[in-house]
Amino acid sequence: MAKHRSPFLNNDVVHLIENNKIPEQKLWIAVLSKAFEDAFKSTDTRAALEALSWIRHGTDFNYVCHLAGRDGHYVKSRMLDKVIEREASILMHNKAIKTGVAKIIKLKIKKPEPPIKKPPVKKDYSYLPKYSHDYVDR
Repeated sequence: MAKHRSPFLNNDVVHLIENNKIPEQKLWIAVLSKAFEDAFKSTDTRAALEALSWIRHGTDFNYVCHLAGRDGHYVKSRMLDKVIEREASILMHNKAIKTGVAKIIKLKIKKPEPPIKKPPVKKDYSYLPKYSHDYVDR
């Protein structure tokens, strides 16, 4: 049987660094990763906006980063442009949906115009022969 070898040398280094983390740090790293996953990959816009707001303005974001063994100011500075871009795209999408719904509501509320009544057309029967009561067709 052949021995299993890692394809890259760095794979072992990553495992050694991650194995030295205490369980609490792994927990807080998972909290941060879940927040970023919600912010950037969630299809639920409300959850995404809450996560983005927490990353941008959360008072405890730096504390959670510290508990995870990360520098909160560095993480925030690196992610700020992406956070703003994602937040803007969600808000613009929501605005487009609201304007579309408003247009549909206006169309539904708008009463249809009554049909235009045309004056009755007087028909000309002058070309027909005139019959009287005593006329018999044979």
